[in-house]
Amino acid sequence: MGAKWQSVKIFTEDDIKRITSNYSTPIGEGGFGVVYKGILDDDCDLVVVKRYIRADLKEEFMEEVNIHSQMGHKNVVRLIGYCIGESTLTLVTEYITKGNLDDILHSTGTSIPLDKRLGIAIGCAEALNYMHSIHSLSDALVFHGDIKPANILLDDNLTTKVSDFGLSRLLSSSITRYTMTVRGTIDYMDPVYFHEGRLTTKSDVYSFGIVLLELIARQRVRQGDINLIGTFKEAFANGNEFKKIVDTAIANENSFKILKETGKLAIECLTLDVSKRPQMNDVLERLQMLKKILKGKAEDTRSILSTHHAWLKNKSPSFLKRNASNSKILLELSNIRKFTTEELNEVTENYSYLLGGDASAKFYKGTLEDNTVVVVRKFLSAGSEEAIISGGVILSQIFHKNIIKLFGCCLESETLILLYENMSRGSLQDILGKKEDFPLEKRMRIAIKTAEALEYLHSSATGIIGHGNVAASTILLDNSFLPKLSDFSSACMLIKESETTTGDRLINRVLLGRVLNNNPCRYSSVLMKLESDVYRFGGVLLALISREKNIRLDELVDKFTKAYQTNNSGEVMFDKDITNEEDITVLEDIGRLALKCTILNADEMVMRPTMKEVAEQLNMIRRSWKKCPTKEATYVSETEGIAVTSAEPRLPNMMRHLFGYRHVSTSDPIRTC
Repeated sequence: MGAKWQSVKIFTEDDIKRITSNYSTPIGEGGFGVVYKGILDDDCDLVVVKRYIRADLKEEFMEEVNIHSQMGHKNVVRLIGYCIGESTLTLVTEYITKGNLDDILHSTGTSIPLDKRLGIAIGCAEALNYMHSIHSLSDALVFHGDIKPANILLDDNLTTKVSDFGLSRLLSSSITRYTMTVRGTIDYMDPVYFHEGRLTTKSDVYSFGIVLLELIARQRVRQGDINLIGTFKEAFANGNEFKKIVDTAIANENSFKILKETGKLAIECLTLDVSKRPQMNDVLERLQMLKKILKGKAEDTRSILSTHHAWLKNKSPSFLKRNASNSKILLELSNIRKFTTEELNEVTENYSYLLGGDASAKFYKGTLEDNTVVVVRKFLSAGSEEAIISGGVILSQIFHKNIIKLFGCCLESETLILLYENMSRGSLQDILGKKEDFPLEKRMRIAIKTAEALEYLHSSATGIIGHGNVAASTILLDNSFLPKLSDFSSACMLIKESETTTGDRLINRVLLGRVLNNNPCRYSSVLMKLESDVYRFGGVLLALISREKNIRLDELVDKFTKAYQTNNSGEVMFDKDITNEEDITVLEDIGRLALKCTILNADEMVMRPTMKEVAEQLNMIRRSWKKCPTKEATYVSETEGIAVTSAEPRLPNMMRHLFGYRHVSTSDPIRTC
């Protein structure tokens, strides 16, 4: 708990065949095997499936899985899952739309302005800086081992996503490690590593230097007998020749200084003296500095280096000045970036793009140095900052594809400022209020994915988190209608990492009892939020099938309850745009499930499903619906006749949420990760 690890699935070989339609769409290959495009089960999520040729490298494969699963960073491709089959080893990762940098630079005529190229370099540098410091507290670093343009993927905004951890290794910062088996792409390989087998993060720095050269020259490092490294160094020493070797599309009088400084940095990364190569945090700062100069935000290097990347540990933020007792949050927020007010002015272009707001905050569009588009939430008063920051602490420690990403914060301002990933379609509430087409399939997907996010929050993998504010307004959507749960200002975590002993990977009755005795208020608060999440999610389901938005939750529940009591059906409440004959039974099932979620009678409260049960039942409903090929086919309701297990003897509600059953058991431990 507390670590921002990804939730990784374990697939079967049949799962992989289904995802790839029996390996029907290959999109690339290499020495390891073949890469395929796939669709993740019932979802519309595109994924990449990397199938390894050799199945006898299980130990090396699991090291790759172990390292990649820890990479919870915006500039690293997300690992979804893996499969260890009888004859194959397979990885499943997210699909990145634009493909890899190698193809974009050298196989297309895509125009890439200099500021975007610097953004690509900054994104890669951020990922490497993260890897080279991620495990500093445990005296271990991550060495990627195969940095090259083909392993740098780009999304629609040209934001970097580093991929392929097949050669990555965990390194000790105090012990030098060597290998007898040198592997990698020779053109991008550090000569020191090649000749000595010495594993060091400085080899990633060398490879990154080559990436910088290719970005500004738009030439491959090796073309026949010509090596870009040598010709670039020679040209750099001769000003006139340097102008000829950089890409003419970005070379002009205004950009020459930036290109020269970028070339100088690349050459420093490429020095054969490992001790003289810069650290990735230095590389990152210099690249960010150069992008500021390019955008006219700074005039010289001294002014930038004196203010750039001012991390909170070196500052006295206004919030902490006002409330010194909250200084402990500095450590708890250590894994997200702390922005200065000056940096936020640059990110938002002086808050030029207002997206919206309410009585508590205003939302602005911004762009980070690595081309990532963000939403900047600027609070208008200091009244609820402590709750907001507590929610930010929780959000910074979890990683799920259906939960909004927190990229950073600013505590220098008089009021709190948070930076999140941008969700282009706004909230579910916005969509419900519009007249645009909103088919049932998209609504089902939103319901299922949100339920899975809540199931994850309620699990021991997160320390058991109650969200407390589930609503159509806090479910945000991207261009493909993928939902992400936001607004953790009311969230509360039950089991904090400090309350578990070293090596304690179980949450059981003993640990829960300890928390109950030591902090009964927190125990009660989390339990109430778990129940509230189920209840409020039931309201989201009702809003999805009715498209009602300007109505209070309890009124909506009351209307649906009366409809089912009167007609044994909710059809009178369903949105007319989705009431096709073959879909009525699906809507009825969703309506009945929603009413189970919104049970208010205290004696019947235990009959409310848990979010795990809700997610399973929604998936079951969708599977049966998809099996119905035509209007004439008979849809078999998955919920009719399914009774919740008897609640006697009655189990405490916390146990019901955690362990998914309602009978008392003598032992009910579950793993935390």
